[in-house]
Amino acid sequence: MVKVSLRVGSRAEYGPAWTVAVVSGVVTVGILPVFLVGGLGVQLQEGLGFGPAVLGLGAAGFFAVAALCSRPMGWVSGRIGPLASLRVAAVGSSLCLLGAAVARDPVWLLTALWLAGMPNALGQPASNSLIARCVPFRYRATAFGAKQAAIPTATLLSGMAVPAVALTLGWRWAFAMAALAGVGIVLLLPAEVGTVGPGADGSSSAEGACAPVGRGVLLLIATAAGLGSAAANALGSFVTTTGVHVGFTQATAGVVLAVGSACGLGVRLAVGALTDRRNLDPLVLITVMLLVGSAGFVLMAVPDPYVFPLGAVIGFGAGWAWPGLLNFAVAALSPGRVAEATSVSQTGVYVGGSAGPLLFGLLASHAGLSEAWLSAAAVAVLASVLLWFARRGTRTPRSG
Repeated sequence: MVKVSLRVGSRAEYGPAWTVAVVSGVVTVGILPVFLVGGLGVQLQEGLGFGPAVLGLGAAGFFAVAALCSRPMGWVSGRIGPLASLRVAAVGSSLCLLGAAVARDPVWLLTALWLAGMPNALGQPASNSLIARCVPFRYRATAFGAKQAAIPTATLLSGMAVPAVALTLGWRWAFAMAALAGVGIVLLLPAEVGTVGPGADGSSSAEGACAPVGRGVLLLIATAAGLGSAAANALGSFVTTTGVHVGFTQATAGVVLAVGSACGLGVRLAVGALTDRRNLDPLVLITVMLLVGSAGFVLMAVPDPYVFPLGAVIGFGAGWAWPGLLNFAVAALSPGRVAEATSVSQTGVYVGGSAGPLLFGLLASHAGLSEAWLSAAAVAVLASVLLWFARRGTRTPRSG
């Protein structure tokens, strides 16, 4: 059992579940800025006076900064350790959320949003390294799924923030409350963690040992992840905008975002647990999920208030529920260098997350939302094809 002591109160011992929980909190706060901007897009456009292209530019800038910082932040995490990195990441994200809460114009909002990409880029490799260090291999896919469930948790909170906060207290309070939550998470981070084995990341366990993959395969995985992320990240940025377009009220569109996010959250947890229990190949499972998700994007292109919610649920539940499996697969394929390897694959995710919403916003502005969603479906299919080729060039511990 991993022992974790906290700085606050008397010494206490917690298992890996507590570590995963607080790590998930840091990741949630780290991604909240971009998805709050997307979920509150209608209110922000009305309050600060900008169009949908600016929403795409905001998300693009966030992920572009994260992409540029991902490799350096992976190095920083290795130097100062995952726990210190997570504390810095949570504080940085909270400051950026506070900056967005007091934004007076679109430039101010975009600046706060783009700067938030830096602490997010630090939190991701740190959290991956901490999970590989603290969680036994037989539970690791579940742990990565739980950590990545932070992403749909952020979009769920963003969707619920529309009727619960933005339409009652105002959108600024949503950002302020998120900043306060980030401060609280810093206080809950453990002071120390143990390891599951003598290796720095627990990779010495025979269960998880395997030959590291070549850089070419890792880059191919990163490319596929980038394309999948480009298609999926439009969900968090444009679901509420599309919902209003097909005839929903602002509050109902926020509920659609929340329901889709809840579905994505549940599937991320489920596929992680299923991979641990059934010894499934994560890369094959991701390929299938991307294909199913592309069908959801096609349904979202139909301007019908009955079809659109179904497409959103499928899109969240399949097209955007694979990142936990991706981190698990890359970590398992790169024993001893988890932070470095996952920073490479995460760079692909960030590049896709940057280019996807920007291109989606531009396409939606000039051709229409339906055409933009159809394009997202095509990109998801391409991502599945590339990942299939990457799978043929490697062998994960789950591939038998």
